[in-house]
Amino acid sequence: MSTFMLRFVCTANLCRSPLAERIAVLRTPATAAARRWLVVTSAGTHARDGMGMHPPAARRLTSMGADPAGFSSRRLTAAMVAEDDLVLTADLTQRDAVIALCPAASRRTFVIGEFARLLQHTEVPRGRAGAADGPAEAARNVVARAARYRGRVPWREPALDEIADPDSEAAVSFCAEQVDRAVTQIVVALSGVTPKLVPLSTRATDPRS
Repeated sequence: MSTFMLRFVCTANLCRSPLAERIAVLRTPATAAARRWLVVTSAGTHARDGMGMHPPAARRLTSMGADPAGFSSRRLTAAMVAEDDLVLTADLTQRDAVIALCPAASRRTFVIGEFARLLQHTEVPRGRAGAADGPAEAARNVVARAARYRGRVPWREPALDEIADPDSEAAVSFCAEQVDRAVTQIVVALSGVTPKLVPLSTRATDPRS
């Protein structure tokens, strides 16, 4: 069975992209997880290899029921992007950096919030867990159709799709909630199977408000 490579990207690969990676694993439906066709990783545009996750992010993951164990940061390379089926970045700057590394990846690189928003378009299909051509190929079709409708959905200020780099424990909680909403929608659409959701233990509010 072929695999679908999903990578999350932030700057240092210490907080936002590790949160997204481990939340995606947590929210992946059991049927997709059992078949192991969806492979989730992360990296940072300016990361140092081998660093541990930001402790507040690791604590927040634990409180959600996700597993932060064994995480090690990695710097993003063109070779990584060339192998990825979908690259989701925390903000626009990172999206531009990914495309600068690998221009051929422009139609499979999105800001996390942007991709989740595109999935709401009725013309963008969902993956099919039991697809005859395989679930990974069905997920690639989701990405291709989302790219096709990029300029057709109602305009939204691009910065509103970004996930800000958190600078406090409260900001990490808000970031995790943003990531969880978007990433859950994404793994559901890619897999075509609705997972049993586990609500966040606390409902964070934006510390910047």
